This record gives sequence, C-alpha cells and structure tokens, in this order.
Amino acid sequence: MDDPWIALFDRVADSFDTVVPFFSSFGELTVAALPAPAAGARLLDVGAGAGAIALAARRRGYEVCAVDGSAAMVARLSESLPAVQVAEAGALPFDDGTFDVVTAGFVLHLLNDPQAALREFKRVMVPGGLLAFTVVGPPPRGFEPGDRSHELFAEYSRYLPRDGRTDAPFDARGLLAMTGFRDVAEQHLQVELALDEPETMWRWYGTHGTRRFFDELDEKYCEEFRQRLIADLVDRPELVLRRAALLFTAHF
Repeated sequence: MDDPWIALFDRVADSFDTVVPFFSSFGELTVAALPAPAAGARLLDVGAGAGAIALAARRRGYEVCAVDGSAAMVARLSESLPAVQVAEAGALPFDDGTFDVVTAGFVLHLLNDPQAALREFKRVMVPGGLLAFTVVGPPPRGFEPGDRSHELFAEYSRYLPRDGRTDAPFDARGLLAMTGFRDVAEQHLQVELALDEPETMWRWYGTHGTRRFFDELDEKYCEEFRQRLIADLVDRPELVLRRAALLFTAHF
C-alpha cells in the first residue's frame, strides 16, 4: 500500500519550506548542536526533504549523503546536493558501519515503524557513532507560541476520521533504549520567524506535513479553522511563528 506521507510530500515538494524558513532554521540549530567534524567525517541525513540538515551539515564540513522517501523531494534537493537518493528510513541502501553521524529532522514520529528505522540507523553507523534527530514535542515551561494553532488543532481533531487521528505520544527514549542506543540526551530548540501577514501562517500550513490534517478535515471545518486562526493573529501585537522542538542525541 502506498505511504500517505510520501504521497503528501511528493505533492508539496515545490513549496516545502518556501513560505517561511521553518525547517531550515531548525536544521541550522540541529547541526550547530553536533560536534565539529573530524577530517572525512560522514553524515547521513534521513528524510532530508529540501536539505534543511544536509546542506547545513555540508557547510559545517561533513561529507554528506541524504535520502528521502519522496522522489519529488529528492529531485529538488539533487539540484544542491548530488549525493541524495530515494530510500525509506527502514531500508537504507548503505553498507554496515558507513556513517559517523546519522540525522533525521521531524521524521521519526511520522513513521509507521520508527523502531525499524532506528535499527537501520544503528546498522549503517560506525561503532560509537552519533544519532541526532528532532521531533515535535511538548514546549518548555513558559514557552509562548504566539498563536492559537495548538488549541485549534486539539479542538478540530475530533472532526477527523478515526484512522486520521494520531493520539499516541512518541516515546523517543523508550524506542532508543529498545534499539540499543546509549547516552541519550535531549534539549529544546526554538525558532521565531516573522510573518508578513496573518494569511502567511495559513499558507505555511499547506506546505508541509500538517497539510494532511487539513486534507482529512471536512471543507467546512477547514475554512472555519482558517478564519479563526487569522482572526486570532489579527488581534495580536506581533505576527510571529514561534515553535519549539525536541532534539535527541544518542550513541551506538
């Protein structure tokens, strides 16, 4: 059966991360948290998308390879990074012990079998290699997102078809432990991006994975969500997209 996430990212590949530099901003923060590369250090970025992590890692000095399940995303990234190919996280086309670092930005929590992906990450890493990945997670205490999106998503999720809901939390630490990773650490990353108008946030939601939520929502509720989102932004003193994520690192 076709993967709905891959189909979605094929559709949004041309507009992905073009409305506001959300993923590239988190990619820069992720790469900044990695150790400085030794000469010849090899990094694999899984689910590379438009290259948020991969291109930042290459600028940092890593020798970078990348994969993504979306052929359209790979076609776009190949214009900037020749060493990219179509492959899924659970079936990587590389030999054992190839990479010093494996990264994945906002990928693992979307997979049907994240543990299978983690096993593959471990297989292609050198002993002592580093894994670093970001996921959507609870914001740090005192964090103010600057809009009501999270409340609206919680409210309108009840209108999704039952198989469209994703209620189960993503247990990163548990999965890492079961897969044999050690020295697990986590930290919050935050970005703040100015918006030129309220409609920009709505357009941004249509260019990445969140679009699936609206694709599965009835058109009437979708428009209601949009109107309420924009009305809230109009009343705020500043137009800003402020988001937090969790960065996990671990060793094999």
